[in-house]
Amino acid sequence: MTAEGNDKSSEEPGFTFSDKRRVDPNTGEVRPEADAQSASAGADSASTADPNAEQAADASDLGVDIPADASGLEDVEPEAEPEPGSDAAGYLADLKRINAEYAAYRMRADRERERAALGGTIKAVEALIPVLDEVKLARDNGDVSGPFETHVNKLVESLNKLGVEQYGEVGDEFDPNIHEALMQQPSDEVENPTLFLVMQPGYRIGERIIRAARVGVQQPED
Repeated sequence: MTAEGNDKSSEEPGFTFSDKRRVDPNTGEVRPEADAQSASAGADSASTADPNAEQAADASDLGVDIPADASGLEDVEPEAEPEPGSDAAGYLADLKRINAEYAAYRMRADRERERAALGGTIKAVEALIPVLDEVKLARDNGDVSGPFETHVNKLVESLNKLGVEQYGEVGDEFDPNIHEALMQQPSDEVENPTLFLVMQPGYRIGERIIRAARVGVQQPED
């Protein structure tokens, strides 16, 4: 039993010790390995302190001179206009022409976009005009009240947000550009042609007439 125990203990790995002291305790001198480690640590700290050191070294290897003071680089004046007739002058002229064409294209595209949006709004209002005429008749007869009146007001507000304006009131001066006279009668009470009846109001967006107001006109007597 004792022999077997001794054999097992001899097979187990023994304890090893690595002396990493920088100074040799026997001679009192600094070990060469410690000097190498110190030099490596110093190089690492130097590169960490100056992150541009490696880039500067690479630039020096490529033959590029980096000035110590680069503050004067901001005061560099732009190059003068290229000489007329040179390739650079031709390229500059082409660039200016392309910029002008692009600016004109953007303006044209914006106008087309606005025109398309206006056309869509006009089509929507034209489809709603019969409904608006019925609403006007209901209001004239006093039939717009309660929840129905709330919906009518919301419809009118939505049209106003789109820039749609309803026009044509009794007493307005007649304008053949925006009014359609369906009835005329003489009157000694007016000095200019005046609306005395609005059969159907007109609708417009800005200066664009969607439908002229259909009216009755009083003409001054001769």
